[in-house]
Amino acid sequence: MSTPARRFTFVAAALALLVLSAIASLAAQQPAAQPPAAPAGRQAGPPAGRGNAAPQAPMPKQPGHGTGKLVIWGDIASFQPRGHPMNCLTMNRFKRGEPAGFRMTAIDGGTGEVEHTAELTIHIIYGGKTIDIPMRYRGTAGPTAPPPSGYLRPLVELWTGRWDVPADAPTSMLLYTVSAKDAFGRTTIFQPFSFSSSQLTIVE
Repeated sequence: MSTPARRFTFVAAALALLVLSAIASLAAQQPAAQPPAAPAGRQAGPPAGRGNAAPQAPMPKQPGHGTGKLVIWGDIASFQPRGHPMNCLTMNRFKRGEPAGFRMTAIDGGTGEVEHTAELTIHIIYGGKTIDIPMRYRGTAGPTAPPPSGYLRPLVELWTGRWDVPADAPTSMLLYTVSAKDAFGRTTIFQPFSFSSSQLTIVE
């Protein structure tokens, strides 16, 4: 290679290194992306499911769905870890620090089948604010997947969400609802039975 060609190659390489260095410097100065703030009067809850689930990809529409109403219902249970004697026991009274688990299902009213495109969110009124907790659909593996340990059938009808009772929470009765929307644009709201002792309650 001739001397001028070598000089050109050297200069080009040096310029490329300078450009890459400048790009890296600019990237390092950019602030980290922040999640959107919750609306005034509302507080974003923990991630869905057991508290550490990543956002789920949308489920595809099911043939024949979307003609009836969207119907949801469910209950509250202890979400103590597997192996704990209280794991998944149905209950509505929790002490400070205990995990309150919300279990829901969603049904397409036209077919009577599970509406797996439904997106469910728990809304707990606590401390003068509404805490919004997205629920996680547990049936993404499909109806032929083997059920996890402790379950009697695949989880195609189950959505779960968790709220850990704050350590400084006062003993009180808390109101909650669950809202849902699906890929067909349908929406609905679930409320537990209105008797006071049936509500989510924090006890000593």
